[in-house]
Amino acid sequence: MEFLHREEAPLTEEQWSQIDEIVVNTARKTLVGRKFIEITPVSDPSIQFSPYDTIDAGNSGACGLFGEKDCGVVKVKDRKYLPLPIIYQDFKYHWRDIESSKKFGIPIDLSIPATAAAKVSVAEDMLIFNGDQSLGYPGLLNVEGRNIVKLRDWNSNGEAFKNAVEAVEKLAEKGFYQDYALILHPKDFAKLHRVLHNTGVLEINQIKELFSIGVFTTPAVPQNKAVAVATGIENMDIFIAQDMITAYVNYENMDHYFRILEILALRIKRPEAICTIE
Repeated sequence: MEFLHREEAPLTEEQWSQIDEIVVNTARKTLVGRKFIEITPVSDPSIQFSPYDTIDAGNSGACGLFGEKDCGVVKVKDRKYLPLPIIYQDFKYHWRDIESSKKFGIPIDLSIPATAAAKVSVAEDMLIFNGDQSLGYPGLLNVEGRNIVKLRDWNSNGEAFKNAVEAVEKLAEKGFYQDYALILHPKDFAKLHRVLHNTGVLEINQIKELFSIGVFTTPAVPQNKAVAVATGIENMDIFIAQDMITAYVNYENMDHYFRILEILALRIKRPEAICTIE
């Protein structure tokens, strides 16, 4: 991958390996959307556009001896081609730090690329949950055609659990019966660690029983808001042209500049597989 210009950086192969490892490990710990959304890896950074389809699911599967019953047709209802955004964060090393590492065997400070990788991860989740209006990508929280459940007062015991039940019921009404995930703000998640009435069970644990894929937290979801989704590549995917990687940018004022970048987008194929609580 010549566009990364790694051969121009004053780093050894071992140092590059250390940076790559910390970037990947940080991303795995920080990313939330990828924990429940299917990945479509294209792995070609030269791709600049992605087909964005919404799916018409037809009626329902049919059963008959002669195949004469009308079941509708699953087909692409609408197709757009949207530009693929680059998500990135720059960081730098002072030249003396790199030279000291080489001469004295002192490990380079991996907290610097780790922090940059965390920033890229949060930016990715911001795109997934909130979209980017300028690029034409909706997010899970604002896509048209999603289901909406009115937010209850989560400060009152049991109201969040009622909202979770309502969201699952709404998804089931639309024909999505399994593999649910719930995503909410970390403060709301913490708030729900309280005993549900006189059950002796935490409210958050009761909520988790409804979501087989899991309950996740991210600051990309605003406080006092949540989103439930029926997962599966038939409903949504993350189209990845370039997974998270580090490039060498330039040498300026005796400092070495690097960039962590990725190229991807969320494609919501069936908005009705999403239910926001707001």
